[in-house]
Amino acid sequence: MGDAFIKLHRKMLEWEWYDDVNTCRVFLHCLLRANWKPCRWHGIEIHAGQFITSLASLSEETCLTVNQVRTALDHLISTGEITSKSQSKCRIITVNNWHEYQGDHRQSTSKPQAGHKQTTTDKEYKEEKEEKNNNVSEIIDYLNSKLGTKYKANTKSTVSNITARLNEGHTVEDFKTVIDKKVKAWKDDPRMAQYLRPETLFRPGHFESYLNELEAEEKPNAKIHSFQERKVDFKALEAEVLGK
Repeated sequence: MGDAFIKLHRKMLEWEWYDDVNTCRVFLHCLLRANWKPCRWHGIEIHAGQFITSLASLSEETCLTVNQVRTALDHLISTGEITSKSQSKCRIITVNNWHEYQGDHRQSTSKPQAGHKQTTTDKEYKEEKEEKNNNVSEIIDYLNSKLGTKYKANTKSTVSNITARLNEGHTVEDFKTVIDKKVKAWKDDPRMAQYLRPETLFRPGHFESYLNELEAEEKPNAKIHSFQERKVDFKALEAEVLGK
């Protein structure tokens, strides 16, 4: 009967994406689509909790647009509910902690350690969530201190972007480096200062480029400074330029 139904805990009512209709819908669809036992497809090993799909297929199956599906997947990836791996002709979606969602949690007197294992898992989840919240707060506090702004650390889009970058392997120090670079480059530029905000600095496609940007704006100053310190005979230079 493992393939006939899925389990859904009441705690989902407290889930951060429960009020986001599209994200919640896509996650429930992932739970329903995920394989309940290992299998193979076109030479690819598909484990329990995984399934083969594509953005177009998910769009058709959920009656959402491709952009809505893509945004929902980004949300779920950013908070660790799923991982997504693109192949040449398909996409493999993995529901993280599948066995915790769908495993048998009925306690038995013959296996008293099961309760302890679940408690440990819950504790680890809470610690991981607390660490994530602390990282987001530290990053936003740092940005506010540099700009004198009052951005909130619990705004959904901010949490989503920061968490996604952290899940990609970036560190809190990377965020501070990006903030320092762009504040230095944009703060005194009326046209660019408006983009000193979390949704611009931390979004995919921007963050890594900003992080690896060379601080080229310092080089001209260094050259001018070096040129001014040289002893130059300007009369001779003028004569040479004018061909006298």
